[in-house]
Amino acid sequence: MTFSTHTVSTDWLAKNLNSPDVVIIDCRKSKPGITPPIDFHAKYLEAHIPNAIYVEVDSISDCSTGLPHMMPTAEEFAASMSRLGVADTQTIVLYDEGDLFSAPRVWWMLTSFGAKSVRVLDGGLNAWVAEGKPTQSGEHTRVPSTFNAKLVRPVVVSAQQVKESLGKVQIIDARSLARFKAEAPEPRPGLHGGHIPGSLSVPFTELTQDGHLKAPQALKATFEKLGVDLNKPVITSCGSGVTAAALAFGLDALGVKDVALYDGSWAEWGDVNEDFPIETH
Repeated sequence: MTFSTHTVSTDWLAKNLNSPDVVIIDCRKSKPGITPPIDFHAKYLEAHIPNAIYVEVDSISDCSTGLPHMMPTAEEFAASMSRLGVADTQTIVLYDEGDLFSAPRVWWMLTSFGAKSVRVLDGGLNAWVAEGKPTQSGEHTRVPSTFNAKLVRPVVVSAQQVKESLGKVQIIDARSLARFKAEAPEPRPGLHGGHIPGSLSVPFTELTQDGHLKAPQALKATFEKLGVDLNKPVITSCGSGVTAAALAFGLDALGVKDVALYDGSWAEWGDVNEDFPIETH
Protein backbone atom coordinates (compact mmCIF):
# COMPACT_ATOMS: atom_id res chain seq x y z
CA MET A 1 0.00 0.00 0.00
CA THR A 2 1.28 3.47 -0.87
CA PHE A 3 -0.06 6.99 -0.65
CA SER A 4 0.78 7.80 -4.26
CA THR A 5 -2.72 9.12 -4.88
CA HIS A 6 -2.61 11.39 -1.82
CA THR A 7 0.92 12.72 -1.36
CA VAL A 8 3.92 13.69 -3.43
CA SER A 9 7.52 13.85 -2.29
CA THR A 10 9.63 16.97 -2.26
CA ASP A 11 11.84 15.39 -4.96
CA TRP A 12 8.82 14.81 -7.21
CA LEU A 13 7.67 18.40 -6.78
CA ALA A 14 11.17 19.75 -7.42
CA LYS A 15 11.16 17.93 -10.77
CA ASN A 16 7.69 19.21 -11.70
CA LEU A 17 7.86 22.83 -10.51
CA ASN A 18 7.45 24.24 -13.99
CA SER A 19 5.00 21.73 -15.39
CA PRO A 20 2.00 23.53 -16.95
CA ASP A 21 -0.24 20.77 -15.59
CA VAL A 22 0.82 21.28 -11.94
CA VAL A 23 -0.63 23.93 -9.64
CA ILE A 24 1.11 24.52 -6.30
CA ILE A 25 -0.84 26.07 -3.43
CA ASP A 26 0.60 27.34 -0.15
CA CYS A 27 -2.17 26.63 2.40
CA ARG A 28 -0.42 27.67 5.61
CA LYS A 29 -2.83 28.95 8.25
CA SER A 30 -2.44 30.28 11.79
CA LYS A 31 -3.65 27.94 14.51
CA PRO A 32 -6.46 29.07 16.85
CA GLY A 33 -5.37 30.50 20.18
CA ILE A 34 -2.19 32.10 18.85
CA THR A 35 -2.28 35.81 19.64
CA PRO A 36 -1.69 37.71 17.50
CA PRO A 37 -2.36 35.25 14.67
CA ILE A 38 0.65 34.41 12.51
CA ASP A 39 0.50 36.30 9.23
CA PHE A 40 1.26 33.45 6.87
CA HIS A 41 0.61 35.55 3.81
CA ALA A 42 3.50 37.76 4.91
CA LYS A 43 5.61 34.65 5.46
CA TYR A 44 4.60 33.45 2.00
CA LEU A 45 5.76 36.75 0.50
CA GLU A 46 9.12 36.28 2.24
CA ALA A 47 9.67 32.72 1.00
CA HIS A 48 7.57 30.04 -0.65
CA ILE A 49 7.99 27.13 -3.01
CA PRO A 50 8.55 28.54 -6.52
CA ASN A 51 5.36 29.13 -8.53
CA ALA A 52 3.11 28.54 -5.52
CA ILE A 53 0.07 30.74 -5.04
CA TYR A 54 -1.16 31.52 -1.54
CA VAL A 55 -4.66 30.48 -0.47
CA GLU A 56 -5.95 31.04 3.05
CA VAL A 57 -8.82 28.68 3.87
CA ASP A 58 -11.14 31.53 4.84
CA SER A 59 -10.74 33.16 1.43
CA ILE A 60 -12.38 30.20 -0.31
CA SER A 61 -14.99 29.45 2.39
CA ASP A 62 -18.44 30.64 3.36
CA CYS A 63 -17.78 33.07 6.20
CA SER A 64 -21.34 34.43 6.34
CA THR A 65 -22.82 31.89 8.75
CA GLY A 66 -21.31 33.10 12.02
CA LEU A 67 -19.18 29.94 12.08
CA PRO A 68 -15.58 29.88 10.82
CA HIS A 69 -14.66 28.75 7.28
CA MET A 70 -17.72 26.73 6.34
CA MET A 71 -18.07 24.83 3.08
CA PRO A 72 -19.15 27.19 0.26
CA THR A 73 -21.57 26.37 -2.53
CA ALA A 74 -20.23 24.72 -5.67
CA GLU A 75 -20.78 27.97 -7.56
CA GLU A 76 -18.83 30.02 -5.02
CA PHE A 77 -15.99 27.51 -4.91
CA ALA A 78 -15.80 27.33 -8.70
CA ALA A 79 -15.57 31.11 -8.88
CA SER A 80 -12.79 31.25 -6.26
CA MET A 81 -10.69 28.55 -7.91
CA SER A 82 -11.20 29.89 -11.43
CA ARG A 83 -10.15 33.37 -10.31
CA LEU A 84 -7.00 31.91 -8.73
CA GLY A 85 -6.12 30.11 -11.96
CA VAL A 86 -6.83 26.59 -10.72
CA ALA A 87 -8.59 24.11 -13.02
CA ASP A 88 -10.26 20.93 -11.82
CA THR A 89 -8.36 18.92 -14.44
CA GLN A 90 -4.86 19.87 -13.26
CA THR A 91 -2.64 18.15 -10.69
CA ILE A 92 -2.94 20.33 -7.60
CA VAL A 93 -0.22 20.10 -4.95
CA LEU A 94 -0.95 21.60 -1.54
CA TYR A 95 1.39 22.30 1.33
CA ASP A 96 1.36 23.63 4.87
CA GLU A 97 4.23 23.55 7.34
CA GLY A 98 4.20 19.76 7.23
CA ASP A 99 1.98 18.98 10.22
CA LEU A 100 -1.20 18.39 8.17
CA PHE A 101 -2.91 21.26 9.96
CA SER A 102 -4.43 23.11 7.01
CA ALA A 103 -3.49 21.50 3.67
CA PRO A 104 -5.94 18.59 4.16
CA ARG A 105 -8.84 21.04 4.55
CA VAL A 106 -8.13 22.44 1.09
CA TRP A 107 -7.59 18.88 -0.21
CA TRP A 108 -11.01 17.94 1.17
CA MET A 109 -12.71 20.94 -0.43
CA LEU A 110 -11.07 20.36 -3.80
CA THR A 111 -11.75 16.63 -3.93
CA SER A 112 -15.31 17.08 -2.66
CA PHE A 113 -16.00 19.43 -5.55
CA GLY A 114 -14.59 17.04 -8.12
CA ALA A 115 -10.94 18.00 -8.68
CA LYS A 116 -9.36 15.06 -10.47
CA SER A 117 -5.86 14.97 -8.95
CA VAL A 118 -5.07 16.59 -5.59
CA ARG A 119 -1.93 15.81 -3.56
CA VAL A 120 -0.44 17.03 -0.29
CA LEU A 121 3.31 17.64 -0.17
CA ASP A 122 4.72 15.12 2.29
CA GLY A 123 6.71 16.99 4.92
CA GLY A 124 5.39 20.33 3.76
CA LEU A 125 7.43 23.50 3.54
CA ASN A 126 9.55 22.52 6.54
CA ALA A 127 10.89 19.45 4.71
CA TRP A 128 11.38 21.44 1.50
CA VAL A 129 13.49 24.08 3.27
CA ALA A 130 15.39 21.54 5.39
CA GLU A 131 16.49 19.79 2.19
CA GLY A 132 17.85 23.05 0.80
CA LYS A 133 15.40 23.19 -2.08
CA PRO A 134 14.78 26.60 -3.72
CA THR A 135 12.29 29.19 -2.52
CA GLN A 136 10.86 32.30 -4.10
CA SER A 137 9.74 35.63 -2.66
CA GLY A 138 6.90 37.94 -3.65
CA GLU A 139 3.41 37.21 -4.91
CA HIS A 140 2.97 34.60 -7.61
CA THR A 141 -0.25 34.76 -9.59
CA ARG A 142 -1.78 32.58 -12.26
CA VAL A 143 -3.88 33.38 -15.30
CA PRO A 144 -7.59 32.81 -14.50
CA SER A 145 -8.77 29.34 -15.46
CA THR A 146 -11.95 27.26 -15.33
CA PHE A 147 -12.80 25.08 -12.36
CA ASN A 148 -15.94 23.02 -12.85
CA ALA A 149 -17.26 22.33 -9.35
CA LYS A 150 -19.87 19.75 -8.49
CA LEU A 151 -20.29 18.11 -5.10
CA VAL A 152 -19.29 14.50 -5.71
CA ARG A 153 -21.36 13.15 -2.80
CA PRO A 154 -22.79 14.44 0.49
CA VAL A 155 -19.63 15.16 2.49
CA VAL A 156 -20.90 17.58 5.16
CA VAL A 157 -23.20 16.77 8.06
CA SER A 158 -25.10 19.25 10.22
CA ALA A 159 -25.34 19.39 14.00
CA GLN A 160 -28.79 17.84 13.80
CA GLN A 161 -27.48 14.98 11.67
CA VAL A 162 -24.69 14.41 14.19
CA LYS A 163 -27.23 14.41 17.02
CA GLU A 164 -29.31 11.81 15.17
CA SER A 165 -26.16 9.73 14.61
CA LEU A 166 -25.18 9.49 18.28
CA GLY A 167 -24.66 5.85 19.18
CA LYS A 168 -25.06 4.78 15.55
CA VAL A 169 -22.07 6.23 13.68
CA GLN A 170 -18.45 6.59 14.78
CA ILE A 171 -17.62 10.23 15.54
CA ILE A 172 -13.93 11.03 15.82
CA ASP A 173 -12.51 14.27 17.20
CA ALA A 174 -9.22 15.72 15.91
CA ARG A 175 -8.66 18.13 18.82
CA SER A 176 -6.08 17.44 21.52
CA LEU A 177 -6.99 14.93 24.22
CA ALA A 178 -6.82 17.71 26.82
CA ARG A 179 -9.46 19.74 24.99
CA PHE A 180 -11.51 16.59 24.39
CA LYS A 181 -11.56 15.97 28.16
CA ALA A 182 -12.16 19.66 29.02
CA GLU A 183 -8.78 19.70 30.79
CA ALA A 184 -7.51 22.52 28.55
CA PRO A 185 -9.48 25.65 27.61
CA GLU A 186 -10.96 26.05 24.18
CA PRO A 187 -9.08 28.67 22.11
CA ARG A 188 -12.34 30.22 21.01
CA PRO A 189 -14.02 32.24 23.79
CA GLY A 190 -17.46 31.23 25.05
CA LEU A 191 -17.28 27.53 24.26
CA HIS A 192 -17.90 24.73 26.72
CA GLY A 193 -15.17 22.16 27.25
CA GLY A 194 -15.66 18.50 26.45
CA HIS A 195 -16.76 16.45 23.49
CA ILE A 196 -19.71 15.03 21.58
CA PRO A 197 -21.10 12.06 23.58
CA GLY A 198 -19.67 8.74 22.46
CA SER A 199 -17.06 10.31 20.21
CA LEU A 200 -13.46 9.09 20.06
CA SER A 201 -10.36 11.21 20.61
CA VAL A 202 -8.13 10.95 17.54
CA PRO A 203 -5.80 14.00 17.68
CA PHE A 204 -4.71 14.96 14.17
CA THR A 205 -1.13 15.18 15.47
CA GLU A 206 -1.18 11.36 15.73
CA LEU A 207 -1.20 11.06 11.92
CA THR A 208 2.35 12.31 11.45
CA GLN A 209 5.77 11.25 12.66
CA ASP A 210 8.88 13.40 12.34
CA GLY A 211 6.95 15.85 10.17
CA HIS A 212 5.72 13.25 7.67
CA LEU A 213 2.50 11.30 7.21
CA LYS A 214 2.92 7.94 8.91
CA ALA A 215 3.52 4.90 6.72
CA PRO A 216 0.32 3.03 5.80
CA GLN A 217 0.55 0.24 8.35
CA ALA A 218 1.51 2.65 11.14
CA LEU A 219 -1.34 4.99 10.21
CA LYS A 220 -3.81 2.09 10.18
CA ALA A 221 -2.51 0.94 13.56
CA THR A 222 -2.92 4.45 14.96
CA PHE A 223 -6.58 4.68 14.02
CA GLU A 224 -7.27 1.19 15.34
CA LYS A 225 -5.38 1.81 18.59
CA LEU A 226 -7.60 4.85 19.20
CA GLY A 227 -10.73 2.76 18.72
CA VAL A 228 -11.69 3.47 15.11
CA ASP A 229 -13.26 0.63 13.14
CA LEU A 230 -12.06 1.24 9.59
CA ASN A 231 -14.88 -0.88 8.20
CA LYS A 232 -17.66 1.32 9.54
CA PRO A 233 -18.91 4.84 8.63
CA VAL A 234 -17.14 7.77 10.25
CA ILE A 235 -17.98 11.40 10.99
CA THR A 236 -14.93 13.58 11.64
CA SER A 237 -14.98 16.66 13.86
CA CYS A 238 -12.55 19.10 15.47
CA GLY A 239 -12.59 22.72 16.64
CA SER A 240 -13.86 24.39 13.49
CA GLY A 241 -13.69 21.88 10.64
CA VAL A 242 -10.05 22.31 9.63
CA THR A 243 -8.21 19.42 11.29
CA ALA A 244 -11.30 17.22 10.94
CA ALA A 245 -10.23 17.19 7.29
CA ALA A 246 -6.82 15.82 8.32
CA LEU A 247 -8.60 12.78 9.76
CA ALA A 248 -10.66 12.50 6.57
CA PHE A 249 -7.42 12.70 4.57
CA GLY A 250 -5.78 9.94 6.60
CA LEU A 251 -8.83 7.70 6.37
CA ASP A 252 -9.18 8.26 2.63
CA ALA A 253 -5.51 7.41 2.16
CA LEU A 254 -6.26 4.07 3.82
CA GLY A 255 -9.17 3.47 1.46
CA VAL A 256 -11.93 4.34 3.94
CA LYS A 257 -14.58 6.07 1.83
CA ASP A 258 -17.68 6.31 4.07
CA VAL A 259 -16.50 9.49 5.78
CA ALA A 260 -18.41 12.72 6.37
CA LEU A 261 -17.20 15.90 8.05
CA TYR A 262 -19.12 17.85 10.69
CA ASP A 263 -18.33 21.32 9.41
CA GLY A 264 -19.66 23.26 12.40
CA SER A 265 -17.58 21.09 14.73
CA TRP A 266 -16.92 22.28 18.29
CA ALA A 267 -17.34 25.94 17.31
CA GLU A 268 -21.02 25.07 16.91
CA TRP A 269 -21.59 22.08 19.20
CA GLY A 270 -19.63 23.55 22.12
CA ASP A 271 -21.42 26.87 21.99
CA VAL A 272 -23.68 27.79 24.91
CA ASN A 273 -26.63 25.73 23.71
CA GLU A 274 -28.51 23.11 25.70
CA ASP A 275 -29.69 21.40 22.52
CA PHE A 276 -26.36 19.62 22.13
CA PRO A 277 -25.27 17.21 24.90
CA ILE A 278 -21.66 17.25 26.06
CA GLU A 279 -19.41 14.74 27.80
CA THR A 280 -16.18 15.54 29.63
CA HIS A 281 -14.86 12.06 30.49
